[in-house]
Amino acid sequence: MTVAGSAAKKQPLWDGAIRATHWLIVLLVAACWWTAENGEIVYHTYCAYGLLGVVLFRFYWGFFGSSTARFSHFLKKPSTVWQYLKALPQRGTPASAGHNPLGGYSALALLLLLLVQIVLGLFAIDVDGFDGGPFADYLSFRASRMLTGWHEFTFNLLLVFIALHIVAIAYYLLWRKQNLTAAMFHGRANVSPAMTPVGFGRLAFGVLLAAAVVWLIV
Repeated sequence: MTVAGSAAKKQPLWDGAIRATHWLIVLLVAACWWTAENGEIVYHTYCAYGLLGVVLFRFYWGFFGSSTARFSHFLKKPSTVWQYLKALPQRGTPASAGHNPLGGYSALALLLLLLVQIVLGLFAIDVDGFDGGPFADYLSFRASRMLTGWHEFTFNLLLVFIALHIVAIAYYLLWRKQNLTAAMFHGRANVSPAMTPVGFGRLAFGVLLAAAVVWLIV
């Protein structure tokens, strides 16, 4: 098959909102980690608010976004996931039009874990009791410190999920010869059916809604 013929088969898979959300999460999680490790609590807070907005938008887009972005598209029945797991070692299987049955639940787990991590951070406070989340004052110092511990534990759990995510990407690239990362840049892949987009109005409303929730929290 020629390069031109292969390129001609590529169909839209991920819309711009999904791709932007994906890479913003990557950058903001890294920024949150770096600012926490270096004691930059003010910038850590800004990054966390930004991450909250992106995660909230992704949940919204999971119900009202393009076809491949919707939870109803990639959250399959347990029996479907089991059948996919049994075929996982096989090579030469066609790429999924979006998240595969296993990857769909992995993506949802990551989003839920991110949301829990951020919400715990809203109630967290430092050991001196000076710097804390916007809701820390509603709890006792002891309760806030407990949630701070959970906040740190959840982040370590998040790192495990991120590591598994990277391992899965490497597996698909090296064993199944499917470059999942490339589609997150250009949004196209050799899949069928193609993504069904939605109007700009839904995108704008989702962005405004997520921004409004973050603004109310701040």
